[in-house]
Amino acid sequence: MFTAGILEEMFNGAGFEYLYFKQESNFAVGFEIFDVQKRDYEMRFGTLDYKNTTAHLNFYYRNYRLIPFDAKISYGEYLAGDEGLTFDLSRSFDNGIKFGVFASFTDVSSEQFGEGTFDKGIYFNIPVFGNLISYSWRPLTKDPGAKLIRKSTLHDLLIKFKQIN
Repeated sequence: MFTAGILEEMFNGAGFEYLYFKQESNFAVGFEIFDVQKRDYEMRFGTLDYKNTTAHLNFYYRNYRLIPFDAKISYGEYLAGDEGLTFDLSRSFDNGIKFGVFASFTDVSSEQFGEGTFDKGIYFNIPVFGNLISYSWRPLTKDPGAKLIRKSTLHDLLIKFKQIN
C-alpha cells in the first residue's frame, strides 16, 4: 500500500507498507517505511524544518481460542529518531468495539524522558452510526516511542470482516 499527503495531524509525507498475510492463517508479517516532515502549527499546508524517515518491522498474531485477542509486535525507528519495540494487545468484539493497550521500549535514557525508555497507553474504538469513536490515552506525551497515527493499516483492512469468534 502506498500512502502520500497529510499522514496525520502533525506530519506530511509519503510511505509504503507491505504485508505477508494468508487469509486462513492467524499470523502476518510486514514492514512499513515513511518519509515524513513536520507540519506547521497553523495546520495548513506549510511545514517546519524537521524531517525523518521512520520504518518498522511488524509481526501480527490473532488468537481464536477461548479468549480471542490480537497482538502486534513492532520494531524500528520512531518519529523522534529513537529505536525500539512496541507491544500492542487488543480485543475486538462482534459489534465492532475494540479495546487495547500498548507499551513502547526505546533507546532513550531515563534522564531524557523522565520514566526512562518506557511509554504506554490505552485506546478504544466504538462504532456509532457508521462512524468510529476513537480515543487514545498516553500518560506521557513526549516524543519517544511515537509512531504515525494511521487511520488504517493493511492488516486492519484485511481482517476487518474476518470474524474472531
